[in-house]
Amino acid sequence: MKIIKNKFYLLLILCLLSQNILAGSFKTGNPERKKSNSEAFTEQIYKKMEKLALLVTEEKYSEARTGLNDILKRKLNTYEIAQVNQYIGWIDASEGKYVDAANRYQNALDSDSLPNQAHFGMMLQMAQMYMAGDQEQKALDMLYKYYAGVDEIDDKTFALEANIHYQMANYSKVIPVMIKAIGLSEKPQENWHYLLYGAYKQESKFREAVGVMEKLIQLNPNKKDYFTRLSQDYFNLKEDKKALAILSLADENGLVETEKEKLQLFQMYSYLEIPYNAGKVLEKGLRDGVIKPSFKRWEDLGKTWYAAAEMDNALEAYGEASKLSTDGKIDLYRSYIYLDKEDWPNLAMTVNTAIEKGGLDENDIGKVWMLLGTAEFEMKNNAKAIAAFRNAAKYPKSKSGAHQWLNHLQEAERIKRERRDVEIANEKERAANAVIDQ
Repeated sequence: MKIIKNKFYLLLILCLLSQNILAGSFKTGNPERKKSNSEAFTEQIYKKMEKLALLVTEEKYSEARTGLNDILKRKLNTYEIAQVNQYIGWIDASEGKYVDAANRYQNALDSDSLPNQAHFGMMLQMAQMYMAGDQEQKALDMLYKYYAGVDEIDDKTFALEANIHYQMANYSKVIPVMIKAIGLSEKPQENWHYLLYGAYKQESKFREAVGVMEKLIQLNPNKKDYFTRLSQDYFNLKEDKKALAILSLADENGLVETEKEKLQLFQMYSYLEIPYNAGKVLEKGLRDGVIKPSFKRWEDLGKTWYAAAEMDNALEAYGEASKLSTDGKIDLYRSYIYLDKEDWPNLAMTVNTAIEKGGLDENDIGKVWMLLGTAEFEMKNNAKAIAAFRNAAKYPKSKSGAHQWLNHLQEAERIKRERRDVEIANEKERAANAVIDQ
């Protein structure tokens, strides 16, 4: 019977692990494996397998499985049995039957008749099948058998081991294995670094985690989640300025987009007492519609601009808040700014608005009348000022100040009256003297 040797392996390429030919590898020093026999396909079986291989590539799994099971009923050599089991295992894996696939691969391995590439490749597939089937310890055991037989181990295989350890919550074992995988890799793998980052965090090695996350940002500078995590990591390390710098950089890159993210950046600036930057973030968010306008947001902006000594901006923000307020408290804030600016007409306007809206406590009502009295006094409206201070005198905490103002105004009025009386008397005297002179 004609024997077909290695040609059939071209058809098995889809069953092997996808290998990156540029991957780095670790030399184990293990001796080369020698298979136990030199059997291969007979011509008759080869032709049948070739047709079934095409069915598999076309994903006609049911038809392919039937044909493969029929072949198993024939008298086959160990090599052919191994190949049929390998193919059925691949179909099982494609249909999500991972443990069944692993069992089929084990049958193929037990024949000890496959070439090294197929033999060791199948061991890696088995490790993956066990892992997919939630049998992590079996996956790990198979990997260690693989390590004991191959002459070199590539970076992706170490990454697979690290993944298995992570699934088993063996985070301390993840770290050295994944570091080895990353070290061997000729091209940085983002997901490997992320797994290492997660292991460091699980082991409370936050400083090391920060270093990995910085690398991840270099690998993918458009990943918003990386900036958020790194900022939080720095915050947990009590390196608040670095935490803020990362969020600020994300904002410059257009990655701070949602209301929650904008508010987080605003709050970070506020927490670190950088009110001007905090105000810019909050105002832009409100003006752009990213942050939903509300009384609280406009009030926060007003307070922030006030802390930054940006009084015109504070007045504008408080003005927006006033439109949404149900009491006069925010207008009282506006009044204080107009007082500082010595803008007496607007001071009187905001105070009257606060009075009309109401909702102020006793102390604030007294303050409001005091402010109105001051504004009217500065505008030379002494009668209105006196009326305001008399109202202020009704409240305990403003009573003393109000009486001082009233005494001052009343004394001023007395002096004014006396002067007026003197002027009237002088005018009469001048008129009388003029008559005598005639």
